[in-house]
Amino acid sequence: MAAFEVHDAGRTHLYGCASFLGAMNGPNRVFAHSSATDYITPYNIIDRGPDAFYIYGGGYGDNPAASGSFVARLAPDTFDQVWRRVLINTNVTEEWNYPGVVNTLADGGVIVIYGHHIARIDPDSGRIIARAALPTGRSDPANTAYNGYDALPDGTIIAKTVNRQPGCTEQGFSAFLKCPDPSSAPESVLVAIDPHSLKVLAQVRLPEMMGGRVTTTVRNGVALVYLPGATKLYRYTYRNGKFAPDTTWGPVPYLKDGQTAASAMAVIGDHVVGMTNGGAPTSTPMSVFSVSQDDSSQVANLQPFADAGARDSFIPSMVSVDPANRRVYVMDAGAGKLGAVDLADDGTLASAWVRDQRTLSFTTLIGPQDTRVLIGTDIPVRTFHGLKDYDAEEVVWRDAATGRELARSSKLPKMTTGILVTPGYGGIQHFLTADGHVIALQVVPAGPLTITFPEGGAPPRPARRGGLALSGGETAAQTPKRPQK
Repeated sequence: MAAFEVHDAGRTHLYGCASFLGAMNGPNRVFAHSSATDYITPYNIIDRGPDAFYIYGGGYGDNPAASGSFVARLAPDTFDQVWRRVLINTNVTEEWNYPGVVNTLADGGVIVIYGHHIARIDPDSGRIIARAALPTGRSDPANTAYNGYDALPDGTIIAKTVNRQPGCTEQGFSAFLKCPDPSSAPESVLVAIDPHSLKVLAQVRLPEMMGGRVTTTVRNGVALVYLPGATKLYRYTYRNGKFAPDTTWGPVPYLKDGQTAASAMAVIGDHVVGMTNGGAPTSTPMSVFSVSQDDSSQVANLQPFADAGARDSFIPSMVSVDPANRRVYVMDAGAGKLGAVDLADDGTLASAWVRDQRTLSFTTLIGPQDTRVLIGTDIPVRTFHGLKDYDAEEVVWRDAATGRELARSSKLPKMTTGILVTPGYGGIQHFLTADGHVIALQVVPAGPLTITFPEGGAPPRPARRGGLALSGGETAAQTPKRPQK
């Protein structure tokens, strides 16, 4: 269900097999169950089927309690810890503590990337099967992190560094906002890695330090790697074990005056899309852009929230896309807006709907093509400056076709910034709190408090402190019931 933080190599955030068990036309309730175990700064949660869940945490160095990356296995019903493998203590090594990611490969392997290291972990015991240090180019290893990875169809891992300004000691994402001159950091390194031996198969220095994440696809039999730079979009090919700049495509200028860089691109049919203003807050409204994969001169740009009148624009997360419905979902924490944008066959963009909703995080798409549901958080502050000090968020489920609100949780502890509400089995979604807990969310139609789950689903047990919380602050005392066999 969730082998990868954004579902697939194209970074769509579209989990088509995940279920929304609430009513599409009618009132809903939201149940919530929190883990008792504390997982410091949880960043992403994955599974190897309904009986094996894994969480990556400890890498969000902005939090003083985070002392370095770890992977833990969780019991899927209670979220109790089965084992935890601590990978590094950055308080000792004095390295930059910046989030990597853990993913499940097609062969069932669990591979984590963190700092300038990669490790393959035994999914049953947490034992480290293999570990390797990765290239850092001209950047000091202590200032280098691999911010996630992607993979080609043959399993080859594609990853890229982000680098902290030399001499700066800011941790986490704050290094991009608070270091005196983040742009002076050395250029990034792009690598290809064998998923079994963890051997580096190829590497190349990129033209600049690129803060966004890497996106891969295969087109016309050629493996392609898309990268957002500070002002231009880049594409590399990977052939015969070597990277090369794609001289037939770009680099593509994609910013309007005053805008800042995109955080990543997503693949949607014949195009790649993204949104701006992920590098730093700006007064220039955010744009969503599309570029043809076949002709990089075909570029479209739309500012869906330009009329909001916001003084600030900032969104460190990336778009979600629905290739089958040719729709892109965008948001802006400065404008406090969330919206849907339609992508025509020729790459032009048109606004479909806009709603008031303020989030710093990714959105998530679930369900079949004709009844997609869009999930995102809503931070209950009135202004952009209120984001400097907030401690709660709500989760909102919307009809992805119209933007109509279907359900809303009560206030939950603040979610780790820049992640997504992750689908699970049995119509459950997982919400990872900045204070270290996993919260299972379940939407059901309003009515009698007897809940059934699909065969194979894993309903959360009642919370130890008084049952399952409902939206609106109510509680349900009884345990959800499994269907009879």
